[in-house]
Amino acid sequence: MKILILLLLSVVLLGSCNFQNAAERPSVSDEKMARVLADLSIADAATNGIAGYDKDSLMQAYFQQVLQMHGLTQEQHEKNLRIYANDMGKMQELLEQAQVLLDTAAMLK
Repeated sequence: MKILILLLLSVVLLGSCNFQNAAERPSVSDEKMARVLADLSIADAATNGIAGYDKDSLMQAYFQQVLQMHGLTQEQHEKNLRIYANDMGKMQELLEQAQVLLDTAAMLK
């Protein structure tokens, strides 16, 4: 979860420095983006007990698997994150939706 938060914060910082066209729209729905964020959080949790190079390699593999599962390239995902990061209210909504998805999945176990 810490890596996901750091990733989101870095995107927010990059997004605030980037002068994007206000009419630019993400290529995924809000629901799909929330699902991607939830899956990335699960991937981060799966590597919780691992450290160093092994964790980085495994996290990268999980990251690519999540994107592939959702039919996104890394470039598409980063672009979508930048677009959402320019609207902090929307980004907060997405994170809350992702948390609901994670909470629901945890209750089903």
